[in-house]
Amino acid sequence: MNPSDREFELDHQLQGVPVPPDLMARLKSIPAGSEADAALDAKLNAVAVPEDLTEKLRQITTTASPVSLPELQPKEISPRHSNRWATALWSAAAAILVAVGIGWGILHQGPADIAQPSVKSTFPDPLLPTHPTNDDQPLVWLGPTSAELRTEQSFSDLTPLPGPDSLAHFGTEWTSPNLSADATKRPPRISSMDEQFPSDLLASTFLMRFQPLGANPLISTQPGRPQMIFPVTSPVSYFPTTKAYDRDFLLRESAQPFVSTQDAGLRTTSLPVSTAEQSYESVAFSEKPWSSELLADARMEQWLAATGRFYVPAQPGQLELRTAAGPAVFARDRVQLLQIGVVAGSADPANRPPAHITFAVTPPADSADILRTWMPVKIALREMIDHLQPHDTITLVVMSEFPYVLLEDVSVDDSEVWFAALDRIQPGEQSNLAEGIRLAAGTAIGKPGFGDIRRPLVVLSDRFPALDTETNRQLRPLVEDATKQHVDFTWVQLEDRHFASLLPAPSSIEGLGHWLVTNSLQDLSHLFDQQIHDAETLVGTNPTIEIKWNEKSVSQYRLIGYLPLGGDFIPASQTQELHAFDSGTVLFEVIMPEEGPNEVAQVNLQWQDPSGKLRKSTQKVSRLQFASSWHASPLSLQAAQLTAQSLSLQRNSYFSRRRGNTMDELESWAEGLNPALKQHASYPRLELLLPPTHL
Repeated sequence: MNPSDREFELDHQLQGVPVPPDLMARLKSIPAGSEADAALDAKLNAVAVPEDLTEKLRQITTTASPVSLPELQPKEISPRHSNRWATALWSAAAAILVAVGIGWGILHQGPADIAQPSVKSTFPDPLLPTHPTNDDQPLVWLGPTSAELRTEQSFSDLTPLPGPDSLAHFGTEWTSPNLSADATKRPPRISSMDEQFPSDLLASTFLMRFQPLGANPLISTQPGRPQMIFPVTSPVSYFPTTKAYDRDFLLRESAQPFVSTQDAGLRTTSLPVSTAEQSYESVAFSEKPWSSELLADARMEQWLAATGRFYVPAQPGQLELRTAAGPAVFARDRVQLLQIGVVAGSADPANRPPAHITFAVTPPADSADILRTWMPVKIALREMIDHLQPHDTITLVVMSEFPYVLLEDVSVDDSEVWFAALDRIQPGEQSNLAEGIRLAAGTAIGKPGFGDIRRPLVVLSDRFPALDTETNRQLRPLVEDATKQHVDFTWVQLEDRHFASLLPAPSSIEGLGHWLVTNSLQDLSHLFDQQIHDAETLVGTNPTIEIKWNEKSVSQYRLIGYLPLGGDFIPASQTQELHAFDSGTVLFEVIMPEEGPNEVAQVNLQWQDPSGKLRKSTQKVSRLQFASSWHASPLSLQAAQLTAQSLSLQRNSYFSRRRGNTMDELESWAEGLNPALKQHASYPRLELLLPPTHL
């Protein structure tokens, strides 16, 4: 956790502590003198002086005759000697007075009804031990309350000094009439806790035991530095605000804690469903895959969304709930795993014309180029074939040194042949982009184009900037001629989308078709679906689920992922979009008693369709849905468990450390996957996370 986030959280907790309304008045009523001076004055005022001491001192200072002593014979003394004797006698008398006063103060302590201030420091020395002692702690009186100030005469800032008349009665004891009269009546306001302070004053145990008074009341409550303002309508509501929720654990460990459903405020969980895949793509397809910097920013919900393609498909144009449950094999016994998925259906219009799609790709240059450019394209092409209609066909052109057509007129029934052909494209081949574009354009033109049959051509390469001026000059007439023959071009430079402003389209293709810069797997999947359907792929926006737990069937649960961003501050304008065939996953670890009702929870889903209309859906979760073993778990649940455990081990998260999980354990469970999962078009998404592929 960042230190700034912890400071903001502690400031937020301290500002919520109530301050007594009369605290300022009580602090102002304390004498302005230091505590040590006040204690010394109280002791000196209580010293009893002999009654005739004042008269003797006055007689010594006012007499003009030399002092006669019984032991000495009087003799004449000069005025100079007389002054010396007077000075010596005055010094001796003063020394005697001070010695008598100090001795009397030691023998007779001050009044016992006045609380003595603690001479120890309020905050312990960090170099000294802070163990409490057995001594009785004195009490500190903070002054009268507001009610007492209204009925009694207020004290002055400083205790008045005795006047000249009172010096004549110096031997009498002088005390403040108001203070001495009420000191025995008022109970102490606060006890000294200097021996009970922990070594870490920011510890949660300290904040819970000693309700702090908040900020210093003598300092302005508006500090001079910027403060993080928590929005009133923040969309981040996916961890409860009840006092029973351990927020300190969440901020310290970056993991959601287990919570009990016995608290009424924790029986309902609401959160937006994430379908983003950025952190998954940055770890798997970047120039430095699996680096610690990228893993530090990885988010579990985005990894689950990227590998959550194993659900039963939804109806076209709809968002539907999917639930699966089974044993949590990476946790202790009796911990179950509940998966809630939100799946988007197809956006394919009804009765659309057929499409003959041509894809042209450059082979990867080396093994590093496979992950950065070829692997996202390969996965997107694998998944696309399942989205074809029976009358659609696709053709694949490899733009190597000598370009060739790898497969032609592949339909939805040829998925196994299509997968095998994609696996044959290996790194190390030379490429010829210009000649590959010529072959791909000629292949697309040769497809039948009568009537309303569409012939889109998608060219994917990371080498468009390598085209020189002469090549662009010769290539442009060919592209213009293909465009006139109703070939719809889409050019994709396989590079990070952040470089789009730095990578303009070459002169040979500028203005001829659609130019795109991206190597995002999610962007490529949406692009391919749009080429097939010839329509927008958006199905719904802002999906939100609400889980109502049955406290009789679930004793504890834990949300996996969905950590707050930026101290619970996210722009309210952020929109979650679900396009065709997208999905989002919410994963819970639950602990259920052996006996209880069949109904475990009720899931409510709401979203907005592309027209802005609010839609809702509800589904219940039963004990009968929980699989009895790992092998009996649904495909989506097996994939979710492997994904969550892979990221937990890579980040060495709290629960993986506590449970003693290892990579060998992950690999062992991965070997027992359902064979149908390995044959799925989206299996390479999950395969990238398994140990043998990246260790």
